[in-house]
Amino acid sequence: MPTPNLSLCVITRNEAARLPVCLASVKGLVDEIVVVDTGSTDDTVDIARAAGAFVQEIKWPGGFSAARNVALQHASGRWILVLDADESLPPSSVSRIRDLVAQPAKCAYSLVQRSRLPEGHHLDVAIVRLFPRDPRVRFERPIHEQVNTSLERARIPIRDTAITFDHEGYAFPAAMPEKTRRNQKLIESALAADPRGDPHLRFFYAATFFDTGNYTRAAREYEKCAAQCGKDRPKLANTARLKAAESLVRCANHNGAKAMLELEAPAGNHPLSCWLRGDIAQHEGNTAEAIAWWERTLAFSSAAYLPPVPLGPLKLQTLMKLAEAWAQFGRKDVGVSILKLAMALNRSGGQVDGLEAADRYNEITSEAVRV
Repeated sequence: MPTPNLSLCVITRNEAARLPVCLASVKGLVDEIVVVDTGSTDDTVDIARAAGAFVQEIKWPGGFSAARNVALQHASGRWILVLDADESLPPSSVSRIRDLVAQPAKCAYSLVQRSRLPEGHHLDVAIVRLFPRDPRVRFERPIHEQVNTSLERARIPIRDTAITFDHEGYAFPAAMPEKTRRNQKLIESALAADPRGDPHLRFFYAATFFDTGNYTRAAREYEKCAAQCGKDRPKLANTARLKAAESLVRCANHNGAKAMLELEAPAGNHPLSCWLRGDIAQHEGNTAEAIAWWERTLAFSSAAYLPPVPLGPLKLQTLMKLAEAWAQFGRKDVGVSILKLAMALNRSGGQVDGLEAADRYNEITSEAVRV
């Protein structure tokens, strides 16, 4: 029997409502489906088997990496594609992945998880989800698991792509507090066992405080993460400092945020960085500098930034700030026009994620003189 080329690996628990969409999206692309179920009490297992999947039923092993690694053990394809039950591939991504897996399995690829948010917005995150089947490549961490570290050890290169897959998990805000509590417990257990271990865990631990509005504690944990990175993980350290700065601004600690941003390298290459610098400049009374930073925020295109940022809501907030700033310059007429633009873009949902906000803002202000 020939070796399958592409195996889909999924872990599930009570996903009967969402799994059919996931599996239908890869029909004709994958040669093998491996589903590891961790205790479903609905029709998840029957749905998976009806779709032709090999299903391994296990007890919840206490962490997501362990469950995913069971799926990897059962997969036999040359390539591995990983999706969650609440994720699916759009048709355009199917064809692009088909082209990638037609090549020898010698590198891994990051895909862009596009999470649907309320009001038509989305959040893009780059995640390695397509990689060669290799016994050295395994998921790590009990939560926010990834294969990047094992790929590095195996010297398998990672290449970035703009191939998207859709994620529905953030579309229902009511479910997020329970997920945050679950994540926090898993991370606290791992940190208790190894408090100076993986700095990524510290980063995600900080995120649980940020997500629940405890910005003082979040800033402290993000700073710990940056310090823990040292010189070995400059990208993560930079990301942690940027999130620390955001946390400090939300605490109205602008001086502390400014100190964090002064360590950023390179400066201003992230939309959140520009927005924060504008807020700090406004706090210091330098409205012209604030406007310049916020105009740079509007100029960013939709992409998977690190740290991830919901660009649409950030740009709407930026337009509100710019409207206020122009009014401070004595141009209330311009400020009103910018407010109307923000309202129109808000009604249009996802359009604000791209460059339309910057283009229309520039039309409004092109003839205005800042007095």
